Amino acid sequence: MEGKISVIVLAHGDEKELTRCVNRILNQNYKDYELIVVSTQKNSELEEKVNSNDRMTLYIKDADKLEDLRAYALEKATGDRILFVEPNDFLIDEGSITTLNEVYTQKNADLLLNSFMTFKDGKFYFIGGEDEHILGNAFLFRQIENVEFRKLGGSLIKKSLFDEIDNDDLVKSDQVLLNRVSRKAKNIIFSYQNKYVYDEVAGNKLPELDKGKESGLYFSDAFKVVEQNKKNGYTNKIPEKISIALCTDENLVKHIGTLLYSVDENTSSFVDAYIIYDNLSEKSLKKLTTLNDIFSTVKVQMVRVPDKQQEKINKISLENNGLPVTSCYRFILADLLPSLDRIIYLDIDTLVLGDLTELWRINLEGNFIGATKDILLYSDMNASQSQRFIFEKEMYFNSGILLIDLNLFREYKISNKLIDFAINTVSYCRYGDQDILNYYFSGTLKLLDVIWNCGRKFMDGIEDKIKIVHFYGLEKPWNNIEYSFYARENIINMEHIYKLYQYRFLQKSKNVEDNKVTIVVKLDTFKYSKTLESALLQSYRNIEVKVIDVSQDDRVKAKVRKLQLYYPNLNYYEVTLNDDFSRVMNFIIKNSGEHVFFVETPYILLSKTIDDLMNITLENQADITVVEDKTYKLSQSMYYFAMKNDQLEDISRQSKLNSLNGCLIKKEIFDAVGALNFEDNESLTAVILEKADKVMVKHSDYLVKVVE
Repeated sequence: MEGKISVIVLAHGDEKELTRCVNRILNQNYKDYELIVVSTQKNSELEEKVNSNDRMTLYIKDADKLEDLRAYALEKATGDRILFVEPNDFLIDEGSITTLNEVYTQKNADLLLNSFMTFKDGKFYFIGGEDEHILGNAFLFRQIENVEFRKLGGSLIKKSLFDEIDNDDLVKSDQVLLNRVSRKAKNIIFSYQNKYVYDEVAGNKLPELDKGKESGLYFSDAFKVVEQNKKNGYTNKIPEKISIALCTDENLVKHIGTLLYSVDENTSSFVDAYIIYDNLSEKSLKKLTTLNDIFSTVKVQMVRVPDKQQEKINKISLENNGLPVTSCYRFILADLLPSLDRIIYLDIDTLVLGDLTELWRINLEGNFIGATKDILLYSDMNASQSQRFIFEKEMYFNSGILLIDLNLFREYKISNKLIDFAINTVSYCRYGDQDILNYYFSGTLKLLDVIWNCGRKFMDGIEDKIKIVHFYGLEKPWNNIEYSFYARENIINMEHIYKLYQYRFLQKSKNVEDNKVTIVVKLDTFKYSKTLESALLQSYRNIEVKVIDVSQDDRVKAKVRKLQLYYPNLNYYEVTLNDDFSRVMNFIIKNSGEHVFFVETPYILLSKTIDDLMNITLENQADITVVEDKTYKLSQSMYYFAMKNDQLEDISRQSKLNSLNGCLIKKEIFDAVGALNFEDNESLTAVILEKADKVMVKHSDYLVKVVE
């Protein structure tokens, strides 16, 4: 389709190849175009060309910035499309405009950008490829990656798009203007026709990315809303009753009670807790609704995501970041909770240690959300170019705790825009929903104090000030995959606090497993007291831990006394040189739970050890389940172990135990044999094995011997 094209060349006075540029344009075979040259200086050669060619108009205008010349040229343009050519660049042949217009027309584009052909050392360099359709939401990602998206030269743009741009944006840099135009464009095409030549020799410099705190580049229009809100003095209504939202699936249900218990214990206001879900079992739904019988200030309300919204969210691909789809439910809270003005969103791997009333009353100052900075650093090797852009522009925030203005979300239809943005850009988002929110709300953030979302990297020196602790990352208080000797002391202490809240919640809700496990921990040295901590930090929730202290070291007793503040189910037994060790052990076992597990220094357990061994025991009706061990040498940071296949093996009638360390044994076995001599390992294990009908061994690394 033919249409009038206004070709614009802007000259600031020091262009070496302006005449070449103009000549190439005037030689084009396209029928309907005009050439507009705006310069800050008179040029007799150009004036002669104007006199001899009625397609060309020359304007001389005094201006400090090239951008002012551009705005003036756009006012003078009469075409329905604009083609920008920079004065030191040129079109490769006489059919260049015709070819670009054909692509523009065939692809139904309103914004066409081009891969540059580069002229350098007398040679042309170019890359080929198929013409691409560029999603508007992904435009800034391409600006970050590709210089062609930062330069107006070679761009063929529908004239009416400029009419929709704010006047102040019309006089900003090329890349900012392109960024704004991309928001208005319905169909953006990136072409590999190589009709536009960037001349490196002529003194041109390709534009660096406009980044840093003053950068005018944004991933969405949200920043415009916030700018206007601040001008207008907008404030978000803050109701008396606090509203919080948790998003869950079947895997997280069992951990919600501990979080809500911490809210109930520490918050001075009434709280409505909205649990957002899609597909939960009847058992889980019942478990969650019965929480209302437990808490005094927290009221639980279940909110199922409607099928239509779930279908749309399911279009967001999360395969490259491993996050559950529930992580995206926070995008649509404004639509799911239409009567609420604001909400506190909490990840379920958090624990509330302060009064949420303080967080609730924070003024968002016209911003869409409030959040705290994240652990991710600019210097991290894994940080993407886009994440680095956010670092330099403002701050990369953690999305696990958010204070959200739901009214603003609804007024500007942010929920739908966020989902569309996520669908179109998730391939750039290594950290899924968190990256999506960081990109979309760049420039619209109310920064909250880190005490409201404190992860392990921020704990040092502020442990007593933390209001919300966040166990983000792979390490959870219910499923650590690291051995405890790796973790810093303050991190372990926070996990102890979590376990205390979990214990109190379970006691209050009477919601524990039927099979109690007594973990018997023998401590013979203070140096390896982390053996005890690893036993206490088990994910299995119905345990009691009984410490046998044979160390003769008062520091061990002090350590246990400190831990008893967090673990009411921790009991201490001191065995001195004059005591009968066997008598103490028989007493403990006689008063133990249905199963007994033994561990001693210097061994460390994984947090899932008891959980997995109990599953094996129950599923196989085993009397004894044994776990293998490996050795870790602290001084060399090195493991020594035989290759293990993580398989389960029945070793009944063929087993021989060297000790009870690492054994989970049915209490019935001890009841059957009576009092035992714990001073003689060989006879002890032989008597126990004789009474066991089924013995299973797990060939895995649940137990580690830590040595110097």
